[in-house]
Parts: sequence; structure tokens; C-alpha cells
Amino acid sequence: MEEIGKAQQKAIARLIRQWIASDASRRQLRQLLDLPTDTDVPRQHRSLLDELDRKLDE
Repeated sequence: MEEIGKAQQKAIARLIRQWIASDASRRQLRQLLDLPTDTDVPRQHRSLLDELDRKLDE
């Protein structure tokens, strides 16, 4: 299988983070998996996403 370039990796990572951060997407995933829903991404998870952003920018 062909490897993707750094620009494509960054674009995919950004889209996944946006999708995860979306309240509607999170709510739908939790309902599909029959998990309890909450209204906000926990601070700990946001900091992990920020850390990934910093690493990708290096």
C-alpha cells in the first residue's frame, strides 16, 4: 500500500480532530455505542489534541 505524504497526514489528522471535537458527532458515536453522553470534551482530552497539533507542526 502506498504511503501518504506529510501534508495529507496533517489534513487527515486535522479533519479527525475537528470531527471528534464536534458535539453532534460525539453524541452520535456515543449513542451508537450505547455510551453515556456528555456535553463537552474533557480538558484532559483537549490538551492531548493540542499536544498532537504541536507535534505535527514540528
